Parts: sequence; C-alpha cells; structure tokens
Amino acid sequence: GFLEASPQHQHEWLVPGSGKEAPKVLPWVHTLIANIKGNIRGIHHGVSPKHLPRYLGEFCYRFNRRFWEPQMFNRMLHACLNASTITFLELRQ
Repeated sequence: GFLEASPQHQHEWLVPGSGKEAPKVLPWVHTLIANIKGNIRGIHHGVSPKHLPRYLGEFCYRFNRRFWEPQMFNRMLHACLNASTITFLELRQ
C-alpha cells in the first residue's frame, strides 16, 4: 500500500476545466497520448483490449529509444539473435 504522508504534507488538487484547458496544464502528457493514438491508428489500424499492454509496451520501447537511431539496427539484430523462438500459439496467448 501507500505510505502515509507526513502531517506537514498538503495535497493540491488540480482539475482542469474544459478540454481546451487540459493541454495547458500537462502539455507533454497530451502530446504523448496523441502520439500513441497516431501510432495505433497509423501502424496497427486498431487494437484489441487483450493486446493493448503489448502495443503500449512497444510504444514505450520506441519512445525511450527515439534518440538511438544510429544504434537501432545493431541492437535489434543483437536482440533477435539472442532471443529464443516461440510458436504461433505461444504468441497468441
């Protein structure tokens, strides 16, 4: 569970009003959400709830390595060569 906050700690609630105000409060959050939605629509053309965590994991992987482009091919090749194979049924689980 969560640790209790000290008595001196004050929570400050921030609830943006309309949809137009929300991007001003957390602009990077809204940029990332827009990027995720574009990725899903543009590459995958939709997702199922069952596999949504995998699609989000792929997005996080790509996002966290977006500045590693020169190393990308070698790292992918290394990962592919060191990964064990799985069957189609294992992939679908």
